[in-house]
Amino acid sequence: MDFKKKYGYSVYLSDKEKGSLLNRFGTEETKARIVRLNQMKENEKRALQMKSDYQAIGAMGERGSGPLKNPEDIKKMKKVLAESSERDYFIFLIGINTGMKTKELLNLKVKHIRDKRFIKLTPDGAEYPINKNLKSRIFEYTASMTDEEFLFSSRKTGQALQRDRVHKILKKAGEEAGVTITGTHTMRKTFGYHFFKQYEDAAFLQKLFHHSSQSVTLRYIGITDEKLKDAMDEFSL
Repeated sequence: MDFKKKYGYSVYLSDKEKGSLLNRFGTEETKARIVRLNQMKENEKRALQMKSDYQAIGAMGERGSGPLKNPEDIKKMKKVLAESSERDYFIFLIGINTGMKTKELLNLKVKHIRDKRFIKLTPDGAEYPINKNLKSRIFEYTASMTDEEFLFSSRKTGQALQRDRVHKILKKAGEEAGVTITGTHTMRKTFGYHFFKQYEDAAFLQKLFHHSSQSVTLRYIGITDEKLKDAMDEFSL
């Protein structure tokens, strides 16, 4: 018997099914899809024709949280965010320059990033390099902050900013900038996309993102179809 475990509100997957999803979409995207299906079921919007949660998750279309592929869109986002809030601008700046998970980004304290070459929250966690330009921006941003302060805190509570708040910030900025592809994954995917376009080092990104394969990484950053199209342009018999 293929025993199924419960994930969240009412999503049920066997270990084999979850393993298959992780291989197809990677950890981050699989988690996001499980959350989406939970929300759909809670709101009674799950497609009736789907025979199982595994089938429903696999059939989900891509969310609008892909990478910002056009450098002009990145500039527009930076401009809108900079005019709105130094904190919000800096969230975006670190996100697209390090590829950190949003959860990790929001758990950052000044001590994790001040005078560092790499960002590392835990001994076993991922190690995110800090580029030269970002170092100078970090110095300016943290100049008046103590080591124990959260890098990105709520103005109301003083505690770490929450993920849903960041999603709203990016979504609103995207609307103002005329950029439709925004969400909390956008920053991480944007970093991955442009890093790969510059260095074509999928192995580094796979390790950084903790993906099961390079193909999962390329799919995650939205590069697979693009590479196929480029290859077909040059293909001739």
